[in-house]
This record gives sequence, C-alpha cells and structure tokens, in this order.
Amino acid sequence: MVRNISERRLLMLKNRLQIAAAVDRREHHYLDRMNCHNRDYEEFHWPSVEALLNLIYTFDVIHARVSRKADAHGLSMAAFNVLMILSRCENKGCPMRELSELLLVTRANITGLVDSLEKKSLVERTTDKSDRRICIARLTKKGEALLEAILPEHYRVVREVFAGLNKTEKATLSALLTKLRRSVQGARETRGKGK
Repeated sequence: MVRNISERRLLMLKNRLQIAAAVDRREHHYLDRMNCHNRDYEEFHWPSVEALLNLIYTFDVIHARVSRKADAHGLSMAAFNVLMILSRCENKGCPMRELSELLLVTRANITGLVDSLEKKSLVERTTDKSDRRICIARLTKKGEALLEAILPEHYRVVREVFAGLNKTEKATLSALLTKLRRSVQGARETRGKGK
C-alpha cells in the first residue's frame, strides 16, 4: 500500500525515475530511496523531503559550477567569500569575529582561512587601534586586483546558472528560499529560548 501518494504522483515518480536513470544516477538513487522511505516511515512527508533533496542537490551542482573560477586562482569558495566581504569594508577592514559571522559558506576556521589569504598577500591583518584585542582583516591591493579579475567571469557564470529561469521565477525562488531560511532560523531561535 502506498501512503500519502496518489496514483498520479506514483506514475510521475516512475517516469522521473526512468528519465533520471538515463541522465542522473544520483537523482535516481534519491528518488528511489524516497519511494522506499515513504512506505516505511509514517513521519515521512514526501513534499518536504523532495524539497530538501532538491535544495541540497541543486546547491551542490551550482556550487561546483560557480566555484571553478575561484578554484583556478587557488581560492576556495570560503576564501572568495572572505575577499568579497573585505572588498565592501574599504580601508577600515573587518574584525575577524564579524568576518566569521558574515560568511555565506560553512564557517571554516576563520583564522586558518585568513592565514592562507595572508600568505598569498591577498589579505593583511592589523590590530584595532582602540582595542588591541580585536584583529582586523583588510584586503590588499593584490587581493583587490585578483577579485576584480575574477568578478566579471563569476557574474557571467551566475547568470548562466540561472538562465533557465525567467525573472519572475527567479524572484519567486528567491522569496521562497528567504521564507524557508527565516522559518528555520526562527524555529532554531525558539528552541534555543526554551532550554
């Protein structure tokens, strides 16, 4: 007995599995697992699991495509993100703690990340004049030049990645992702207060 899936949904799944088998082994694997788990777990909620897997898988595919240019310059996406953040801080730089909070990617060891960028002469560190306990990271001229060399291609690739969506679809996707992120953040904050 198939629970929570209409016959039409099941037929759609079978069609997707056939297409996926020819095109994408990973997608096929996860759709197959979803089908099994839907039968085995009462808590399983097909639309939620499907959305989560699509979100994670799509991020992985996009991340791999977008990170190539940074990789070609010996930068991880976290390092590229640090350079982008510092480029908005102008000459004043950014405290290391704040830099860690602003990262869009996994919060890697920020000290090691800045160490690596400093060894490449892309970033420099100084001490805050008003509070010597605060370490400030700044983009160097070499870091600025590298970022300026990477950004045109980066933005071209980003545009290519989203070329399959029209402006309305991009706006809807962005709004839905923002809504989901804020919902998850709100749930986490609510749980944290309850402890």
